[in-house]
This record gives sequence, structure tokens and C-alpha cells, in this order.
Amino acid sequence: MPKTGVYHNTDLSKSIVERVQLLQKDIATDPDFFGFDTYALRDNVRLISATPNKTEWELDILPHLCNKSGNLHGGAACTILDNLTSTALLTIARPGFLDGGHVSRTITMTYLRPVPKGAKVKIVCEVVAAGKHTANVKGEMRLNDKICVTCIHDKAVFARQQPKL
Repeated sequence: MPKTGVYHNTDLSKSIVERVQLLQKDIATDPDFFGFDTYALRDNVRLISATPNKTEWELDILPHLCNKSGNLHGGAACTILDNLTSTALLTIARPGFLDGGHVSRTITMTYLRPVPKGAKVKIVCEVVAAGKHTANVKGEMRLNDKICVTCIHDKAVFARQQPKL
């Protein structure tokens, strides 16, 4: 059975902002999905802007995202950036290009500064390159205009699945 939904098939009739909002909503509020992504991104993330090649977000660092030291846990930061960098690809999707879903190949994280519990961070995600089979996106998590966490996210891109007759 072909996979359906926002995560696997981009609705290109929607505006860039609507595409990004639908994916974020699909991950964070789907009543039938309770994965780790949901826990990290429910009720604490807001879209600031979505323009070609780029999305910007605001995120509250809630206690359940933190380690015992009271700072954003590295695994939580990776999950957050994994999901949000993927939204940048929706901003350049068109028929036959980035319209059928993608999965992570690699994600390289760099932790530069701690992000304390209760902080409000800005996350900037930007497409570096995208082709027929792979894409590369960078992400930055900033607190008070200082970069705290960065990532380079490589994606494997899939063609839209056509229903079989």
C-alpha cells in the first residue's frame, strides 16, 4: 500500500507556508502518531517564515527536552533539527522534484554552546543543494543571536509514488 499524507506526498497546490505548516502539524498533532518527534515538537514550536530555500522557527526549550544539567539534550537537539531542516525542502518542491518524500542519510551535529531550559531559540534551516536523488540542508539553533547548535543534514529523495492499477 502506498504511503500517503503530508510526510510522503507534498501538496503542491498549497503555498510554501501552508506546505511547511501542514508537515509540522502532521508530525506534532496527528492523533494516530506518538513518536519521539511528536514529543519533541508538540506545543513548543512556531513557524516564523518560509521562503524559497529557507524556513525559520522559534522553539521553547521545555523541561522534557533537557538533560540532568538543565540544558537541551543533544539527542533532542538532533531530533528537532532533523525534523525542521526537512521542512526547508518543501519550500523548493515542484512537480517531479522533492514531491514524494525523503529520509535522512546522515546528520552531522555540532554543539557549540549549551541551551538552557526555558530558553527561546531561533532555528534557521536552509537548503544547500538538492538534486533528483539527494539533498543537503544546514540548520542552526541560535540563542540571543549566538549559534549554539548546527547541523548538516543529508537526505535521500524519493519520487512520488504513483498508484498501481
